[in-house]
Order: sequence, then C-alpha cells, then structure tokens
Amino acid sequence: MHTYLTEIYTNARNKFIYCAIVPACLYVLVSIDNNIISPSCIVDMMNSRIYKNAYFDASHRLLHYNGKCANLHGHRWKVEVWVRGSVDKVTGILADYNLIRETIERYDHQVILNEQDPMATCLEQFQPVIRTPGDPTSEMLADVISAQINSECRAIGLDAVVVKIRVWESPTCFAEISNENY
Repeated sequence: MHTYLTEIYTNARNKFIYCAIVPACLYVLVSIDNNIISPSCIVDMMNSRIYKNAYFDASHRLLHYNGKCANLHGHRWKVEVWVRGSVDKVTGILADYNLIRETIERYDHQVILNEQDPMATCLEQFQPVIRTPGDPTSEMLADVISAQINSECRAIGLDAVVVKIRVWESPTCFAEISNENY
C-alpha cells in the first residue's frame, strides 16, 4: 500500500493525473506526509519553507585572532537562508526572495569590523564600515544577518523566521546556525 501511495503522490506532484473517484484520490493524497492537501481537501499552504542564497564581496579582519586573519582581507561570501512561516493568503508568498537578497547585499563591497576595532574609526573617514558586536567571523555574520532578515520580516508584518542560515567565507568553510524549533 505504501508504494501505491507514493506512486500516486509522485504522479500528482509531477503532472496531471486522472482519478475517476475523486474522494478516494483526495483521501490518498491527504494521508501522505508533506502534502499540500489538507484533510478538508483544501490546499494547505499555511506552513511553508523557502530557500535563498546570495553572494557578497567584503573585507574583514579578526581583532582577537592570532594569525593572518588578524590582517584586513577579503572574501567572496556565500549566504544560504532557509525561512519558515505562514504563506500570505492573498499573495501566496511566504517572504519575497528579494527581501532576503537585499538584506544580504547590504554587505557587498563593504568593510566589516568589530565595533571595538580601532581601525573602524580610521576607515570611516574614507568609507562606511559595518560594525559587528564582536569579531566579524562567519558565525557572527550568520547571527547578525539572520536577525536582520527576521527584523525585516516582522517590520512588514510577515509571519516568517529564519530557521537555518549558512555563511560561507570560502568554498570549503562555513558557519551554520539552526533554529529548527520555530
């Protein structure tokens, strides 16, 4: 029976299927986990999850680090964001992908420094500096960017929250924060 259900589900998700007995087909679809059909036979898009990635180029240094990362240097950062929440009943959208991208792109071509870094004051004479409440590590940026996206969503009345974020500072190194409890 499980194989039969999976086959119907796969066919229903990938293309139109013909079903002579509509209540029977709906019963089968409702009984499958992660389906968008609710027991009342209404498309249930209230709880959803989206994913967006974006890139930015920025420089930083780690004030409290002994090693070459204590020097100002740059990265091509990649940020991956998973957002969960309620889909808007009018638009059918959980959160606009552009909101996520624009939040991340605020860091593009910026200098990111610890708010206590004396270099920040010097550089601010020539260009803006993004200050973080600690060394701007991948972990710190994941926390800060996640909080900014959550704040942006709240500000426009969205029921959406970042449940996972990864910040890559190189193709082989990333920091991840997971808030799957939301």
